[in-house]
Amino acid sequence: MTPPYPRPPARRFRVYALDPRSANSPETATINDTVVSLPWEADYEAPLEAGPTGEYLEVVDYDAPAQCFYAPLDPNHPDLLAQNGLPPSEGRPQFHQQMVYAVAMKTIRGFEWALGRKVLWARTGTGKELDEYIPRLRIYPHALAEANAYYSPAKTALLFGYFRDAAPVGEGLPGGWIFTCLSHDIIAHETAHAILHGMHRRSIEATGRDTLAFHEAFADIVALMQHFTMAEVVAHAIATTSGKLRMQSLLSDLAGQFGQATRVGRALRSGIDRAVDESTGRLAEPDPSLYQTVFEPHRRGSILVGAVFDAFLTIFERRTADLMRIATGRSTPTGAELSQDLVRRLAKEAAKSADHVLRMCVRGLDYLPVTDISFGEYLRAVITADADLVPDDSRCYRIILADAFRRRGIFQKGWLSMAPDSLVWEGPDSTLDLARRPVSDLLGRLDLMPRFKREEVARQERENCVTIHDWLHAQSLGDEKLAGEWEKLLGLRLRATPLRSIPDGRERGQPAFEVHSARIARRAGPEGQEVRQLLIELTQRRRAFDSPDDQRQADEGILPRERHEDFIFRGGATLVVDLTTATLRYAIRKNIADDDRLDQQRQSRLSRRRVGLAPTYFSQQNAKEPFAFVHRL
Repeated sequence: MTPPYPRPPARRFRVYALDPRSANSPETATINDTVVSLPWEADYEAPLEAGPTGEYLEVVDYDAPAQCFYAPLDPNHPDLLAQNGLPPSEGRPQFHQQMVYAVAMKTIRGFEWALGRKVLWARTGTGKELDEYIPRLRIYPHALAEANAYYSPAKTALLFGYFRDAAPVGEGLPGGWIFTCLSHDIIAHETAHAILHGMHRRSIEATGRDTLAFHEAFADIVALMQHFTMAEVVAHAIATTSGKLRMQSLLSDLAGQFGQATRVGRALRSGIDRAVDESTGRLAEPDPSLYQTVFEPHRRGSILVGAVFDAFLTIFERRTADLMRIATGRSTPTGAELSQDLVRRLAKEAAKSADHVLRMCVRGLDYLPVTDISFGEYLRAVITADADLVPDDSRCYRIILADAFRRRGIFQKGWLSMAPDSLVWEGPDSTLDLARRPVSDLLGRLDLMPRFKREEVARQERENCVTIHDWLHAQSLGDEKLAGEWEKLLGLRLRATPLRSIPDGRERGQPAFEVHSARIARRAGPEGQEVRQLLIELTQRRRAFDSPDDQRQADEGILPRERHEDFIFRGGATLVVDLTTATLRYAIRKNIADDDRLDQQRQSRLSRRRVGLAPTYFSQQNAKEPFAFVHRL
């Protein structure tokens, strides 16, 4: 009889900490071979099988350009279990499979820790396609013969390309192969796209200047912050820069090999968004005019990345100022060589600071509007989410973050100030009856019991969405005053309305609306405090036209129904419900009847058309695969 051996607490995979370029440099080779530790699959989860294929991910190694399959990695083979998987190798497809799986799962686990719930996937489509449970995100390590990698919403998949090295002689291997699936940064970046789309289905729609730029920026922030989970890499960077992390280093660069191979520069992008002032030897002040003049998604996104990374560095420096004073007599790096003990302590503090900042950024996703996301709204979302979980900002994290945004000109008209307490989302209007009484009637109809299997979580969410939709529909058919209050609160039209550009729902004359999600989150703060929330997203569509005259006629119901809209305009609300007190905390809304916002989208479309971007960003093809296009820019 086999004795009941204890189950291992973790499964470990060896990966490149950065990418193969760092593995081939004598200066960084010793730190580039790292191990990703993932929780061992529990009894209720899908066992990890060949591929690797697990509960969240399925690696399918079909080489589309070569039209062949590569043998899948067997993660349960005794030889691999004994040595933490395959050793890093550019030439072995099975290591490529191991690399994408391990880094993607590491990214997923980080999100779940911050969000307090399971990650679910989404795809584009209509009707039942949107409600279909998608068990796994597919990963194709060798999908493309081009210098590109992207998340496909239509396929619910990550597609990685490979291409010939175009780096100059002496910097790379001209004509050699570069595999994007071997870049830690690129894998984390694309996985973050997929997770964000799973949380906010409408976030991939290019409705304004900041929408796709936000997607790109947030994915870069995730990749950058994950650098600091690798202790040896962090210690190496601190030692080689004498603690001056504000200067470009391995930690601030993204996709170094890709950037060099495509002749972009020393890296594809960087978290440092400022040049060094040669007269002082210090970083120059950020340029606040860029936010008003730069619109290409990656370049615009780099403004947001620079703000967050700058805030992280400030937090790190404040946390370690006492250590520097004890060791050197100064609170800032002097440029002198640091002792190994100090390097290790600084690396530990850097990892802790990065973890705090990343979790702040991830939690903010639950407080975003349902459409037309702007950088300023993201700042408010992060500030509000952090204030809810950590009321006492004793280390001034929120002040530091708001200051980094202010210095880059990221704000919105109408703000009272950029003090964190002024940036917290407002609660529901106190004059509304809905704000004065708990939403216990609705909560009593919902299934709020904890679920642990992802499929059960998805089923629970779908059923709750249907219940919420039917309950709100019933509210709209009841008391006129109550229905009007719901409309004011949600920014939607629930009753028969003269705004005929909103399509009808199930009952003729009643406007259609969607309940996109009803997520249950349970989060723990740094001092043990707990927050239990229900997060509801509701949206409504409106037919929109480039011509103001056509718009007026559509709103009045004059245009024939067969005349298709030029674009879709959306409104709706994100509701944050405190499950502990059964009260509505926030209703973060975008009014469907906001003609000023509609006109801004119209002008944005027309301005892109004038510079030749409208056919690309707003075409039907690229609406289905927005990242395939954006990543080719």
